[in-house]
Amino acid sequence: MTLPFILRAGTKARAQISQSGFDADSLAAFGAPAGGPKFIIQSHLDRFLFSQWLPQRKQALPAFGSSIGAFRLLAAAHRDPAAAAERLYQAYCQQNYENKPTATDISREVNKILHALLQADDMDYILHHPWLQLNLLTTRCLGLAAARQPAWQAIGFALAFASNLRARRRLATRFERCVFQNHTAAAPVLAPDAFATHTTRLTRENLAPVTLASGTIPLLMETVRDIPQAAAGVHIDGGMIDYHIDLPLHVPQADAGILFIPHYEQRVVSGWFDKRLQHRQPSHGERMLVLSPSPEVIAKLPGAKVPCRQDFKIYHGRDTQRLAAWQAALTVSEDISGAFQHLLASGSIEQHLQPL
Repeated sequence: MTLPFILRAGTKARAQISQSGFDADSLAAFGAPAGGPKFIIQSHLDRFLFSQWLPQRKQALPAFGSSIGAFRLLAAAHRDPAAAAERLYQAYCQQNYENKPTATDISREVNKILHALLQADDMDYILHHPWLQLNLLTTRCLGLAAARQPAWQAIGFALAFASNLRARRRLATRFERCVFQNHTAAAPVLAPDAFATHTTRLTRENLAPVTLASGTIPLLMETVRDIPQAAAGVHIDGGMIDYHIDLPLHVPQADAGILFIPHYEQRVVSGWFDKRLQHRQPSHGERMLVLSPSPEVIAKLPGAKVPCRQDFKIYHGRDTQRLAAWQAALTVSEDISGAFQHLLASGSIEQHLQPL
């Protein structure tokens, strides 16, 4: 059977699947990466996972999301995840920009997406979800990156880029990780790493600004300041530190637990500044199971690529063509979802695993 996706597994994930098989209870955590409109290629898989497959679990599921991944998880935490995923897709498609949008313009459009997605009637359900443990990620800026003046901010991010170029751990002098949760875990969900990590409970007052901050692209959008109940300061895109959810999971059983990442590409990039550093590998890949569209499927999409933020420039003034390209990706996401369901039913997932 030719699948429309590739499954790549780290060493511990592959060993667990080989020994115990694979079902919803195999997961130690779920990862929703950053990536802008790339999420469209996994939209229908999200609908299946959170509406039908993952509710079968016997235990709660920690889920980590940064940037658009935080929006995906917010949709997943609604009473009707499939309907919320459709609202997210529709609202994202309806963005409209002038030739050179300002930070205010982009922030306004992203706020529209958030307000279209977040249903007030489901707020309490999201904050006390029966099994989905949200961990929404933002990045707290330090030093010049937290300045109010864009020019000083730019210098701060240039310094952060230089720090990361030397070593990822040096980025911890520029940024801190913030994790916003709708639960109180009995044990830490993350093991310590180089980054100072602040954990804050999600509330009615901070759920919207947290989600917005997690998707706030630095220098292109207005920063989010002083989130209620959180560490004071400037919060931006969670993908600056955790771009593709390469996280140090705290798993009580050393050899058990898979981090499942339905992804938009084959490569797992640790942080936003690592995108162009092809030699840099994920630090915590041993537990990952990464599902990404196959090269053959991508080659058949308009422009031979998944949707991306550059589409707003590529199709500027031609929204009908942009929406057609994105609809083609959404159709592929149906094929991915259907094939994954068939693979689960067949019990043959191990035969299709490739090394991460």
